[in-house]
Amino acid sequence: MNFDTQPSGRVAQALEIHRSIVACSDHLTRNNDVHALTAALMLPCYQAQLGRLARAMTDVEKSELMSMLPIDAG
Repeated sequence: MNFDTQPSGRVAQALEIHRSIVACSDHLTRNNDVHALTAALMLPCYQAQLGRLARAMTDVEKSELMSMLPIDAG
C-alpha cells in the first residue's frame, strides 16, 4: 500500500502557522529582548491567520491537522 505522508495544502499551511505560534510563545516565555518584542507583535497575527484558515478547512482537513499536531504534555 502507498500511504501519502504529505499533508494537504491547507493542512501544511496550518502546521507552519502553528510552528510560528509555538516559536512566538517560546520567545515570550524565555526572552526579554527584541525577539520577544517581535514575537509579541506577530503572535496575534499568526493566531488570526490560523483561525481564518481553520474556518475555511473541511472536516477531513481539520481531522488531518489534529492528527498531526503534537500533543501538549504541559
